[in-house]
Amino acid sequence: MSLSPPIRESRERRFRLLSRLAIAGFGLVVLGLMRLQVVEHDKYLELANENRVRLEVLRAPRGVIYDASGDLLADSVPSFEIVFRPFPAESAQRARDVLSPAWMKQVAALVEADTAVIRRAVATANRSGQTAMLRADAPFRVLAAVEESRAELPGIEVQIEPLRHYPHGKLAAHLLGYAGEVTDQELDSLSASGYRLGDLIGRTGIERNYEEILRGRDGAEYVVVNAMGKRVSTLTEQAPRPPVGGHDIVLTLDLKVQNAMEQAMANVERGAAVAIDPRDGAILGMVSRPAFDPNEFSHGMSWDRWNELSSGGSNPLLNRAIQGAYPPGSTFKVVVMLAALRAGVAGPHTWLQPCTGSYYYGGRVFNCWKWEGHGALDFIGALQNSCDAYFYQIGPLLTLPRLAAAAREFGLGARTGVDLPQERRGLIPDAAWYDQQWGPGRWRKGMMLNLAIGQGELLVTPIQLAMVAAQVANGGRAIRPHVVEVVRGESEFAPDRPTRAGVTADAESWATVRMAMEKVVSDGTGQGAKVPGIRVAGKTGTSQNTHGKDHSLFICYAPADSPRVALAVVAENRGHGGTVAAPIAARVLTRILLPDSLQNRVVVRPVPPDTTGGTVGD
Repeated sequence: MSLSPPIRESRERRFRLLSRLAIAGFGLVVLGLMRLQVVEHDKYLELANENRVRLEVLRAPRGVIYDASGDLLADSVPSFEIVFRPFPAESAQRARDVLSPAWMKQVAALVEADTAVIRRAVATANRSGQTAMLRADAPFRVLAAVEESRAELPGIEVQIEPLRHYPHGKLAAHLLGYAGEVTDQELDSLSASGYRLGDLIGRTGIERNYEEILRGRDGAEYVVVNAMGKRVSTLTEQAPRPPVGGHDIVLTLDLKVQNAMEQAMANVERGAAVAIDPRDGAILGMVSRPAFDPNEFSHGMSWDRWNELSSGGSNPLLNRAIQGAYPPGSTFKVVVMLAALRAGVAGPHTWLQPCTGSYYYGGRVFNCWKWEGHGALDFIGALQNSCDAYFYQIGPLLTLPRLAAAAREFGLGARTGVDLPQERRGLIPDAAWYDQQWGPGRWRKGMMLNLAIGQGELLVTPIQLAMVAAQVANGGRAIRPHVVEVVRGESEFAPDRPTRAGVTADAESWATVRMAMEKVVSDGTGQGAKVPGIRVAGKTGTSQNTHGKDHSLFICYAPADSPRVALAVVAENRGHGGTVAAPIAARVLTRILLPDSLQNRVVVRPVPPDTTGGTVGD
């Protein structure tokens, strides 16, 4: 049956309309495919690759640290880490399903960590797209448990990473410092420098000061992963970039000297000792008590242990050798003596008012440490016996400007410039400082008397005291204390060591001070520092401490006729310098200056375990 013309025409219009719509739809599909496959091909290929290819960082080991003889002090060893790797972008929903509270709880139990810690680490990894470390240096039991459960724990992997290792434990810990992981809070500021989560960064000591040299450059490789982020194979189209280890560093530190100092300071609860080569400023040894084991920071540390180390009165992380500030006590009399000699205030055989055990000045009584008095002494005898009464008389004659100038020439009141971080300046007060504290010209009577015996507002660090001894030994020549001798890499180089001006004085003044310091040890307050067959020049000190018992101090250099080592010892709350600090110095000098065959036959006065008394004075 044929259709009427109107009906046929209507159907033909509808057919043409549908045909046009179909052609238009097909055209849109073709245009879309062209846009995806031609116009935006590179963009979507990159996204596809990102979904199936993952960049894995190959961490570079930190540079090795050696002592002056090539003995190993710090290196990197392989360790196993439990990590979480974020899922690919297209698996976001699957990741949310997998990373359930039960998954978190199971992972926390396996790696022996708190669930909240695991949750934060996973959240940070998902947000940043970087791998998160859940357990560093995992022991075998943790590795075994994780390996058994990995099939049901997507995202969890075991990887081998370099671990910072200090083979001698606590030895020279403050000088070497330690390296710790970059924290979430630090990542924002450090990411521009190429740091990632899990990277190590130097926190203290050499590790911090030479971070850029020790750090090295991480490598990378691209791996193919499945929808759950599990590694399938290595991408052959992109060659891996191997890591480049950090530069090695050779220190001036002598392990023999360091061991001798550590053993000599074993009975000191709090204090420090520094040994310097007076010829060039090389640090031969540095001890701070109490000490810590830097390996603890490599293996991971609980918050309780961190709080124990970083807080409290003992503060083991404080490097007292460069950060401890103490009144110098009578060790400062060396500076006073040189300042007075070069100013013409007194000569080596100048006799002043005899010491009766006290000195009257400005209506006050200033006591000498020896209550019965020293009697009549010349300048050399006054230093030899550390007579306070003699130096009380020298102080006002010398005047503050000349004393402050001499102290600053020795480097006191300023950082020495040693290549270690966070060094303290100490304090050498001058007229401007006193004007600020007390008002112009309103200084206290007796101020110069206190300064002349190393008390009052004076503050010095043990390394500054060692520098005083070193500069007396070398006749005031400028040296720069340093702990790094050379950096090894593609080529060896020594770090820049700019020096300041030295201490100026005539030869006679230097000879007088050195003679007096020898007499301190041979027949004065420092006889505890005697070493048979070795001429030792030194000065004892006992500094008053407003927070407890007096501090025991001693500075020296030896051999006096050809100095090779300058030493400073500070023992907090231990009393007289001649009783405690001087014998410590003798034990160090015996170990490093006498032949090994003779050391067993040398009797050195033992260091008392804890005392503030003693027959030997200031």
